[in-house]
Amino acid sequence: MSQSIVEQVQTRYASVASSGLSSGHAGVRAVAEAFGYTPEELASIPAEANMGLSCGNPTAFASLRPGETVVDLGCGGGLDVLLAARRVGLTGKAIGIDMTPEMIDLACKNADKWVNG
Repeated sequence: MSQSIVEQVQTRYASVASSGLSSGHAGVRAVAEAFGYTPEELASIPAEANMGLSCGNPTAFASLRPGETVVDLGCGGGLDVLLAARRVGLTGKAIGIDMTPEMIDLACKNADKWVNG
């Protein structure tokens, strides 16, 4: 029996989570910059948070303010949720949700690097 579409997507994204793709790769960085992420934004988060999977740049258009709560559906390695966290500050919340445990684990590792260095 073949995998369902959901299982295929989960398998593919799980493999991307462990692939080592990051802003350290010129092609991955180019994809993010094409979506409007600035070099400064990309440098401000762990490189592994960006794997070139962007389907938009919501933080560029959202008028996020301190104290707000943001939910990032399909957070991947944490690119947008980390950028949003900076904008909502310590009084806000940035919540990342993903369909694969591997991506959630990667996002948590990146958040830890981002907070603790």
